[in-house]
Amino acid sequence: MSFIKGIQSTMIGSMPQLKPEDALKSLSEYPLSIPAWPQLPKKSFKEGMITQYSESFPGITVDEEAKRIWLERNENLINTMTDFYEQVVEENTDAFLISDEYASGLNEFIKNLQGKKIPCIKGHVTGPLTLGLGLKDNEGNFVWFDEQYRDIVLKGLSMKALWQIKQFKKISDNILIFFDEPILSALGTPAYIGIKDEQVIESLNEVITAVQKEGALAGVHCCGNMDWGLLAETKIDIIAFDAYFFGDKIALYPEQINKFLERGGILAWGIVPTSDPEVLNKETPDTLKEKYIGLLNLYEQKGIKTDLIKNKVMLTPSCGMGSGSLSIKDTETVLELLYELSKKLEE
Repeated sequence: MSFIKGIQSTMIGSMPQLKPEDALKSLSEYPLSIPAWPQLPKKSFKEGMITQYSESFPGITVDEEAKRIWLERNENLINTMTDFYEQVVEENTDAFLISDEYASGLNEFIKNLQGKKIPCIKGHVTGPLTLGLGLKDNEGNFVWFDEQYRDIVLKGLSMKALWQIKQFKKISDNILIFFDEPILSALGTPAYIGIKDEQVIESLNEVITAVQKEGALAGVHCCGNMDWGLLAETKIDIIAFDAYFFGDKIALYPEQINKFLERGGILAWGIVPTSDPEVLNKETPDTLKEKYIGLLNLYEQKGIKTDLIKNKVMLTPSCGMGSGSLSIKDTETVLELLYELSKKLEE
C-alpha cells in the first residue's frame, strides 16, 4: 500500500448530472488526487446501483420503462449459468465488460484519459451483499438466499472489478476498487437476521481477494453505521466510512481497528456531508478540519493508534452525490469543500 501517502482525495461514485461530459467537467474544476469515474443514476435506470453491474449475469431481465430488474427463473437459466461459469473459469474479463449503456460515465472517463498516465485511479462495484439482497427473482425471493446464485453474484462482481482493473492498467499502475455496501448498516435487523458474520466475512473476502491478486487495493464503503470491527476483520485494504455522521462509531472498535491499521489498512474519511443540502451548505473547510481533528482526538483517547492514521489519509464525500437530493450546484460545493479541506490538511 506504499502508493497511498499523505493526504489523498477521491469520491464514492454517483453524481446527479444527466450527461457524463457534464459530470467530468465538474470533476475537472475541483480535481481529486485519485480520479474516479461518475455513476449517473438519474440519467438511466441501468445506471442504478443494482442494475449497473447486472449486465452479463445469467437470467437477468431489465424493464427500463417500469424501472424493474429481476432474475427470471425459466428453462433457459441453466444454459446461461453454464455459459457464465465457462467465462469465469477461462478468466475472460471481456465477457464482463460494463458497456456505455450501463455506465456512460465510466466509458467517457476512460476515453478522456487515453494516452495519459496518472499516479492512481479508483473504480467501484456494488458490493455482493447489497446486490444479492437487493435483487429478487420472479417469485419475489432475494437471490442471496439461493446458494447457487449467491456464488454467481460473488463471481460476477469479481469479474466486473477485474474488467475495470484491466482497463485502468493502461492508465495507472496504482488502482483502487471500492465495493459499495450500504446494506451492511442493516445487517442484524429482523429482515436480515439469518445472515451470519462468518458469511459476511467470507463473501467480502472472495471479492477482495480477486482484486488484490491483480495488484490493486480493495476498499469497502458503507454510508451508514455498522459493525466496523467486523469489516476490519476481513482482508480489506481500505475502510470507507461516513465520518461526518458516524465517525465516532469507529472508536467503539479500538482493538479491531488497531489490527487493521497495523497491517497497513487505510481509513477513507467520508467527511463532506452529502445527505442534506442544508447541512452541506453550513460547512466550510475550517469546520470540516475541526471535525476531523476532533475525531482523531477521540480515537486517540479510545486507544486507537492515530499515528498510523495520519500518515495516509483518504478524504471522500460521506456517500455518493447522485442518489439523494443534491443539485448539480450542491455537488460542486461538495467537491470544492473536499479540495479545499485536502489543501488545509496538507498544510
